[in-house]
Amino acid sequence: MRILYVIPRYGPQFVSNETHGEVVRELQRLGVNVDVLSFTTRSGAGGPGGWGSGFGSEWVYRHVQGANVFERGLTRVAQAVLHYEYFFAMLAGYLRITRARTYDLIHVEGTFPLGAVAALAAPQVPTPYIITTTGGDLFRLPDEGYGYGHHLLPRQLMRLALQRCAWVRANSRLIGRLAIGYGADPQRITPLPVSIADMCYPPPAVPLPDFRMAARMRLEAKHGWSPDVPIVVCVGRLISLKAPELLIEALPDLCEQVGPVRVCIIGPSRPDPQRGDYLAFLQQRAADLGVSEYCTFTGAVAWPALQDYLAAADLLAVPSRLEGLNRVVFEAGAVGTPSVISDGAGAAELVARYNNGLIVPAGRASALAHAIGRLLRDPAALARCGERALELAHDCSATAVAQGLLKIYRQALHGGRA
Repeated sequence: MRILYVIPRYGPQFVSNETHGEVVRELQRLGVNVDVLSFTTRSGAGGPGGWGSGFGSEWVYRHVQGANVFERGLTRVAQAVLHYEYFFAMLAGYLRITRARTYDLIHVEGTFPLGAVAALAAPQVPTPYIITTTGGDLFRLPDEGYGYGHHLLPRQLMRLALQRCAWVRANSRLIGRLAIGYGADPQRITPLPVSIADMCYPPPAVPLPDFRMAARMRLEAKHGWSPDVPIVVCVGRLISLKAPELLIEALPDLCEQVGPVRVCIIGPSRPDPQRGDYLAFLQQRAADLGVSEYCTFTGAVAWPALQDYLAAADLLAVPSRLEGLNRVVFEAGAVGTPSVISDGAGAAELVARYNNGLIVPAGRASALAHAIGRLLRDPAALARCGERALELAHDCSATAVAQGLLKIYRQALHGGRA
């Protein structure tokens, strides 16, 4: 089987991109021949143009966006009508490779822009394509300024892409239901979460309790935290969709239930139309509620330092109002940390299946406080959830996800039969 994997950016220079390289590696181990098509700029921000290397033995073609006057002239048009300036450059790169080389199947990342590119190219490129959709492309949230779905022409192109594709790999059942709303065939949708990177798993030679204790001690020394106070972490960009303020609003009730609790909110701040700088908003909310002394705001934290926070935590809180998945649930699970997650996040369905935490209604701080308190008051239940979190993380490895993708590829090529 020969696959073309199409992704906007591909290479070790991009944060979190290693997961794609690891899945490609595992597909190759399963006997799949994989080429990669990605895109770069004239300055080489995405890597040198043309054929080159990727993470391993795979070949990568990086199409230079705006390489000629014609492509550059179309960028303003693309931005104005499609809200993606390099759309036509991506279409040109896609056509160049698919005309020059023969593949059994094309796997594109994202319904927009690349799924739309594949749909428009389909009359000239008979090779079937599948789409990985993660949700951010399909959402229609104009008040949040998030998601291509609230723009008319991208929305129409996404509908075309999902109707023409051979299969949809949705990263959660929530996103699968959203894809059906765009016209995707319900019989040709498979929920398969994204993988987590190999580095998310602790060294096998180190017992997990020792690994977690060492992480906790490092953070206690760094921040001056008490060893007797439980830690709840919340990880992600500081935006209203992720709703980290709900964890702060839950804190007074939570402290009343179980005593002092350390809340650690990790992630870069973003400007918000209503709230201004989101970090400043969160800090003021903590001050207004009288819980500033229990709140730590770290800003953005890169790996491997982030792993210390996940391993040191008693719980991960995911209070999102709406989110396609939330990969951090799996990364926390890799170090044995359970989750309390809102039903607005796609990963909630996996938490329910694996029983590695509790699920609460989105938008309700009181429910969040109750669920966190329930687990913190029951060490045995917390430990059981931690063990099940390890099982979930195992099933989100590159190896497991590649096996799931191979099954999808076979179904797409053989009319639904794996």
